[in-house]
Amino acid sequence: MSVADEPFDHLQADPWALWLGGRTRIPLDLPHYRRAAVLVALTRESDPRVLLTIRSAELPTHKGQIAFPGGGLELSETPVDAAVREAEEEVGLGREAVTVLGELDDVFTPIGFHVTPVLARIAPDALAGLTLSPEVVQIITPTLAELRALTVQEEWRTLPGGQEVPLYRYPWRGHDIWGMTARVLYDLLGEGP
Repeated sequence: MSVADEPFDHLQADPWALWLGGRTRIPLDLPHYRRAAVLVALTRESDPRVLLTIRSAELPTHKGQIAFPGGGLELSETPVDAAVREAEEEVGLGREAVTVLGELDDVFTPIGFHVTPVLARIAPDALAGLTLSPEVVQIITPTLAELRALTVQEEWRTLPGGQEVPLYRYPWRGHDIWGMTARVLYDLLGEGP
């Protein structure tokens, strides 16, 4: 059984599951972009922490950036399966520790990735057993309240082709959370419970 096939009955009381079920997901149609998925893992706490990684400076893309665990979809893989697999590969978050709630709005990166963020819940103690792959140099886990208390910085960028898009930044404890990660967080923090 894939992660996407897990029963959802036990999630009815979860405020994030209720929020996700009450909104319409916005997909993108970007056939020339490479498909990818990230896991947006929130701890099951009154003030959830979000699992973020700091990527190695040795990687070919997004060097040293703060990111959700994730990566490209393999052949015949769903975004949910890819996000869970990538989290296990990058930080050792076992599949059994992840309760998938569903998919958030698709996002894209200017370098050609079409990304589906997958919202999930994890037990707080799941963070204690994480191990870093060579792709990751550090794990950070800001609480949603900490991120909501920040003054988000917004600037506009013009993409090739002339489309203007907002770029968000969250300056958190000496870290600069920006780009696609900040875009997903912006939607989550602004709309979520």
